[in-house]
Amino acid sequence: MSLQSIGVSGLVATRLALDTTGHNIANVNTDGYSRQRIDFATRLPSQSAVGFIGSGVDASEVRRQYDDFIAGQMRASSSVASELQAYFEGAKQLDDLVANADAGLQPVIQNFFDALQGMADDPASIPARQMVLTDAAALADRFQYFDQQFDSMRNQINNQIGYNIGQINRIAEGIADINADIKVAYGSTPNDLLDKRDQLINELAELIDIQVLEQTDGAYNVFIGKGQPLVMDTDASTLGTQPSTMDPSHLEITFDFAFGTQVVTDQMSGGEIGGMLRFRDEILDPTQNRVGLVALGIAEQINNQNQLGLDLEGLTGTAMFGMGTVEVFPRPGNGSSITATINDVASLTGDGYELSYDGVDFTLRNMNSGATQVLAAGLNTVDGVDITINAVGATPGDTFIIQPTRNAAQNFSLLFDDVQRLAAASPLRVTPAVDANGNPLNTGNASLTQPANTSMTGLPLAGGTIQLVYDDQGGPTSGFEVYYPGSVPGVDPFDDFITYDDLNTASVAGTQVPGTTFPLYGDISFTISGVPDDGDSFIIGNNTNGTSDNRNALGLVSVQNQNVLLGGTSTIDESYVSMVSDVGSRTRHAELNLSAQESLLTRTREAMAEVSGVNLDEEAGRLIQYQQAYQASAQVI
Repeated sequence: MSLQSIGVSGLVATRLALDTTGHNIANVNTDGYSRQRIDFATRLPSQSAVGFIGSGVDASEVRRQYDDFIAGQMRASSSVASELQAYFEGAKQLDDLVANADAGLQPVIQNFFDALQGMADDPASIPARQMVLTDAAALADRFQYFDQQFDSMRNQINNQIGYNIGQINRIAEGIADINADIKVAYGSTPNDLLDKRDQLINELAELIDIQVLEQTDGAYNVFIGKGQPLVMDTDASTLGTQPSTMDPSHLEITFDFAFGTQVVTDQMSGGEIGGMLRFRDEILDPTQNRVGLVALGIAEQINNQNQLGLDLEGLTGTAMFGMGTVEVFPRPGNGSSITATINDVASLTGDGYELSYDGVDFTLRNMNSGATQVLAAGLNTVDGVDITINAVGATPGDTFIIQPTRNAAQNFSLLFDDVQRLAAASPLRVTPAVDANGNPLNTGNASLTQPANTSMTGLPLAGGTIQLVYDDQGGPTSGFEVYYPGSVPGVDPFDDFITYDDLNTASVAGTQVPGTTFPLYGDISFTISGVPDDGDSFIIGNNTNGTSDNRNALGLVSVQNQNVLLGGTSTIDESYVSMVSDVGSRTRHAELNLSAQESLLTRTREAMAEVSGVNLDEEAGRLIQYQQAYQASAQVI
């Protein structure tokens, strides 16, 4: 081996080192690039009389600076961070909607009840009544606006999922193509191809959770979900989307297998797609259901109360708000069928349900709590919902989704715009007996509170009035004889008797007459107090010309503070505030988790940069080193 050959070997090796260093410098800003290093190896020496003499140098390998373990950590951290980012962004958008001090529901709910109080203060006032209708219309508009926003968020999720599925398919094709190129180059190290493939793998991890396995020939196999093969060797599978057969507002993710297409949404997790699915299922859908529950609570209670009173024309009040109905989504191909209606709004949970048949039992699962119960064929009442199962033709796999409150906000509407139809007055009033000239006939000091009705059975009274005549027998056998319409005191026998002991201190302080005493006449209740004389009487009659009566208006106002939701444990305001608090808590929790995960991801990226990143100062030093070595080799030649 000549000295010239040794010098040439040095020139060639250092030239390759210079090229590699220049390649590093040129790609300092290239995303996903891993810096490269050239390894040198001495050539085999030649034997001489004095021993072995060196024969020069070879560039043995251009080595990629890369750490598989850190890369795997970075992919996993990136997938979790993307999931939390998507989850937090959705939660934040929803929190901004429901908790908004001006555009939220709370202000318009309060305005509506304030307007009802204004009508109660002056029930004959047309402007006060108009304010009630104005604020009622604003309340309906706000509920419908909320529902539109919920649907808009869900559509955004569907659109983004569809776009991301397209991106996944594109990336999968790219990985499969690079696998093919890497296999062709197997035996040498195609560093830039490996970087390009890893860059695609990282992009994929941001979209969905993945598992990567390397074959002996250098190709990657990529799996998603619960083991679905997205890339196998040089073949890429295809994902797709389709509207859910169980809930048309949801978009399902499908996987194309050799034997057909399968829905795999429930098996997908992680990445941006996993975050959006979690937000939809854990926050968006339950929040829409809870807002629907509030809408149903207001509508039912206000409707019921307005129908217990009289409007300005003396007519029985009518329903004020339109209400939603239970939505039922059957699986295509079901053999059985069901119907579902709301039985009791106060017992509703605001949750959705899945009813499935396994060939033996129909099982109802609460989609929020996961609690299950077996239902029989026919009528079942569960959480305020009547579910009627027609089991004829039932086949294993029959499934139904039941949403009692999902569409309630959408269907919340004002049913009339005539101020006359607001029923501020109660249908009955009580007066003490008077003579033909209006002079009082009673000589005792007893009094009755105005009757409160809980139904309109037998009202308005027809054929007369209800009369209460006191029969004083000097003790616990004393009481009021009750004469229903058509019965005449002193002529006909009394129809009922209310015991009232005028000698008992507790009785005269106030005796409550429950509604069960008058089941035929509105289930009216009232309180008797004081000491009546024998023959004193009171007349309960129709509230004719009661335009200044505000008793039913006060009943409308009282709806706000009654425990009418969640099994009678929550007021309308409390239920809404609880929902807002839950969304806010989840949003804050997601923000904290995201912040922590971003810190972890930053540290992992920094660790990867320490291994794979290009340091210009270091490369400049190596450039000088190799230039000097190159010049020295030239001198050797």
